[in-house]
Amino acid sequence: MGGILETAMLICFGCSWPINLVKNYKCRSAKGMSLPFILLLMVGYIAGISAKFILGVNVHNAYVLVVYLLNLAMVTANLFVYFRNCALDRKAELCTEPETDDTAMDLVAASVAEQIQQRSKERTRTLRPKAAGNAAVLDYIQWGKTIEE
Repeated sequence: MGGILETAMLICFGCSWPINLVKNYKCRSAKGMSLPFILLLMVGYIAGISAKFILGVNVHNAYVLVVYLLNLAMVTANLFVYFRNCALDRKAELCTEPETDDTAMDLVAASVAEQIQQRSKERTRTLRPKAAGNAAVLDYIQWGKTIEE
């Protein structure tokens, strides 16, 4: 009876590990994951497996050993996902620009933006002829230019 209850407990844990594994993999961040927790779980499962071997594996408790091994495999996969997510976090930190509170730089940036805006306004002016005869009007209309009034 003890083996059945132990197996039930391990199956309940075993059902949660794949869900946790998928969630952590999709999250792509190690925030919220704990390396000591994962390692502690692995040590616990290894201790349980070792206890089964010390007590002797037989037909009556072999199924418990199988469930321990499956759980250990899931937690080990979580360990690999943890290191993958740590690497992704480091990569994301390198790609982000630090925010600055430098008001002088903000003023310079605003001034440069204003100068660029002013120059772009100057470039959009249309060329207008000073003499506006009928032939000139047709030429300028044909080429998409306007005549000065």
